[in-house]
Amino acid sequence: MPERFELRIAFRKLLIGTLLTIIPMSLAGLYFITQANNSLEDTIGSHYQTMARITSAEVSGYIEERVLGVAILASEPALLSAVRAANQTYSGMSDDAIAARMKRMDENWNTGQASADVTAMLASPASRLLLRAHQLDPRVLRITVTDAKGGTVAATHKSMDFYQADEDYWKNIYSSGRGATSLTDVLYDDATHAHYIGVGVPIVEPESNRFIGTLDALVNVNSLAPIVNRVQLGGTGRVLLVKGDGTIITGAAAGLNTTRKSEAHAALLDAHAGVEKPSGHHIVQLSGPVRTLIAHAGTGLKVSYPALNWTVLLAQDTREAFAPIRPVSRMIWLFSLLGLTLVALLAAYFSLHRRMPIANIRQTESEVIAEAQQK
Repeated sequence: MPERFELRIAFRKLLIGTLLTIIPMSLAGLYFITQANNSLEDTIGSHYQTMARITSAEVSGYIEERVLGVAILASEPALLSAVRAANQTYSGMSDDAIAARMKRMDENWNTGQASADVTAMLASPASRLLLRAHQLDPRVLRITVTDAKGGTVAATHKSMDFYQADEDYWKNIYSSGRGATSLTDVLYDDATHAHYIGVGVPIVEPESNRFIGTLDALVNVNSLAPIVNRVQLGGTGRVLLVKGDGTIITGAAAGLNTTRKSEAHAALLDAHAGVEKPSGHHIVQLSGPVRTLIAHAGTGLKVSYPALNWTVLLAQDTREAFAPIRPVSRMIWLFSLLGLTLVALLAAYFSLHRRMPIANIRQTESEVIAEAQQK
């Protein structure tokens, strides 16, 4: 009968081999899972940052589209003709005479004396053109056209005043006679009960490119809400469009009639040491306390329109944002720590139950045999 093969390994050697194998593997596992977890969190943050950029580009595109539409409207022949005719009425008049005329018209504008002039103005071909533009695109709430001196020439609705040249929006469009596109910050219109930005463009003579008047349109910004809220981020996620000071323009659980400021925006400024950055993502501690992943992207509108320093924010609690990767990382952490724990217990057991020295064992055996013989 063949001899049975037996492999005998000393317990001490087995323990040493186990220590030299499991401990480095467990430590390496802990290190690599930490690095992988950080990398995955950064990848998810970059994904959120991309969504913020896409949303900000859509917001920017919406505004640029409205500006282009207003600029095209300002070049309509009917408007050019009406503005030229209004400017002709100042021919030969001194500045004092023009100022006196403007003052008289402005004082009578909201009285019965100007009712016939207001009715004629609103019924003119230029005003009908503006009203038609408003009907085709209700996002354009009100449109007002003035001549080179600031007198109202045409409008979709009766304006509050006849003379517009003393208004800041008009001065920005006039731009010292050069003419410039000007956008206002978000404002509220009592007449239409809507939030808007004023989009003003100069009316210029096609032949000479000379400034001859202004066109100002109030563009409803409530239409930005569907763009901003298009991104869905789960139960704790929210997408916000905020101003440069953190005031919320629109977003989840935020209306346009609020002056509430975003806590996430303030946390980002703290993370950036008060310096605004075009885009990025960070994990910050908000009130609660809640660790929150925040991604942000500027709309870029501030470059052309200083009043529109807008930023899109995506925020979500890290527990939900990183939920897909947490189970795997926690399992590896658990197994690694369990391996280290078992090795520690094994080492403790060995130290408490190590064998007696060989010499003592032999001596004990001799004593046992002697006792047996005596019996």
